[in-house]
Amino acid sequence: MYVARYKGVAVANGKSEEMSSFGEKIKELRKSKGWSQEEFAAKIGIHGRHVGKYENGKVLPNAETLIKIAEVFEVSTDYLLFEGRNSVSPASSISDRDLLEKFARISEMDPRDQEIVKELIDAFIKKRQIEELVGNKA
Repeated sequence: MYVARYKGVAVANGKSEEMSSFGEKIKELRKSKGWSQEEFAAKIGIHGRHVGKYENGKVLPNAETLIKIAEVFEVSTDYLLFEGRNSVSPASSISDRDLLEKFARISEMDPRDQEIVKELIDAFIKKRQIEELVGNKA
């Protein structure tokens, strides 16, 4: 196996660590949404074979496609490109599939309705925090 360093990035057989990490993140995020490569490709306006190349670490997308990917997954481009392999995306930290599906449905709602749902969630979180405080003092 050929390994070289270019600008501080290890490249093995033409495949950089960053490409591999990016591809792994894309694959993980896509699977967490339950999308096939073709479904994901359609959402960002590319051909499905490009998704496979991204996921296998063969190529990186252009800037425009990278922005679309970040928007579809609701993550930053920095998360996709620069954070380590062990970084956790917001969606991957939620293991309850039903909850993820509900959040996906909420994201399709009217912005005004989304704000109401956020306020309800905030109210439940605050209620829980108060219960924990009161419970700890008793």
